Amino acid sequence: GEERAAAARIAEVRARHAARIERYALGQLLAHEQHAAVRARASALGLHLLADLQIGASDRDLWAWPHAFLAGYRLGAPPSRTNPEGQPWGYPLLDPADRAGARGDTSGRRLFAARLAKLWDEFDGLRVDHPHGLVDPWVYRADDPDALHAVQHGARLFGSPACPEHPALAELAIARPGDLNPDPATVRWAEDWVVRLDDEQVARYAARVDLLVATARARGRATDDVACEVLSTLPYPLARVLERHGLGRFRVTQKADLANPRDVYRSENARPEDWIMVGTHDTRPLWQLVEVWLRDGSAPARAARVAERLAAPGAERAQLADAMARDAGALALGHLAELFASPARQVMVFFADAFGFAESYNDPGTVSERNWSLRLPPSWRGDYAARLAQGRALNLPRALALACRARGVAADLVARLDADALALPRAVAAE
Repeated sequence: GEERAAAARIAEVRARHAARIERYALGQLLAHEQHAAVRARASALGLHLLADLQIGASDRDLWAWPHAFLAGYRLGAPPSRTNPEGQPWGYPLLDPADRAGARGDTSGRRLFAARLAKLWDEFDGLRVDHPHGLVDPWVYRADDPDALHAVQHGARLFGSPACPEHPALAELAIARPGDLNPDPATVRWAEDWVVRLDDEQVARYAARVDLLVATARARGRATDDVACEVLSTLPYPLARVLERHGLGRFRVTQKADLANPRDVYRSENARPEDWIMVGTHDTRPLWQLVEVWLRDGSAPARAARVAERLAAPGAERAQLADAMARDAGALALGHLAELFASPARQVMVFFADAFGFAESYNDPGTVSERNWSLRLPPSWRGDYAARLAQGRALNLPRALALACRARGVAADLVARLDADALALPRAVAAE
């Protein structure tokens, strides 16, 4: 009944707005064809394009697929190290009934499968935005007029078998009461809220990630083509699901706690399946940060930590640390080289860090015309060459040479990288 009603609404809108829809469809066709041309060009250069699998659904999705979403709740993020107040995103929540085993192949599953199929058909890999939302979403009541209050008093969709504030979630729970942390002081958003799961429970938590990986493999892709944006918080159910498929997390080294050797953002704690980076689109650019660190006096400590990753104990390490503590370019280069010296197989460098931008791409939690607007200007080649000559942009061969020395790579390769590093500014300017 709901599907027929939705189809009737869509047919009525198509008839009433046929001309506008045709114009929009033409724009989509042109964008689709241009994307295919860009992908073909990238492939010829040995490059892969990754799509962003955003966790949010739009109001248009809710309008077109009302039967695919769970009523009464919205998707958000709980308080965390990254956002202490929590984030009431207000996104509609895909109906999880198929994951809890109640109704089999629901419309929510079909909509998600269709999104995956299109993305894998048109891209070479996926960045999974907030994979927590695929495994055990943090949800909050849609009828609370204070969204911030609601998200701070939310719950895990599948980890709430007996939550007095959210009794409706009990029938969707995968975790049992005995699987929860017995410490009454444990907050609902803690990584160890759930402390044990059997294999059958993990399989139920993993339903959407299983579908993502299966769709990828059906198109000849591997798990290394999937980047899961797990930042400061890794709840136990999500950790088990990632382990099930050999998927890693993000290690954002600019956020590393210098006083905590076990901090998740320190490069030495990365695992081979992880993705490591200095920053992302949501963090301050490296070239802005190194100037801040020099001004606030934290540069020597940061330089010493990076030098530990790049040089053996003794005079060489001390000299490297001293050089980085005094020069912004050297400190930035060290942070970039550290990525390639880490155990992680995948290194991600945001374009602002690569090209030497000090401007922020996005300031999370703010609304501004500047957010998401930073682009390479038409003069980018000359600008990049000039910054390379000044040591104020990523010189990739130089960073790789530093990392290779740290990892004991053959001296002849390091020598070739050093030569390429010296020639790079002129080569960029001459192209």
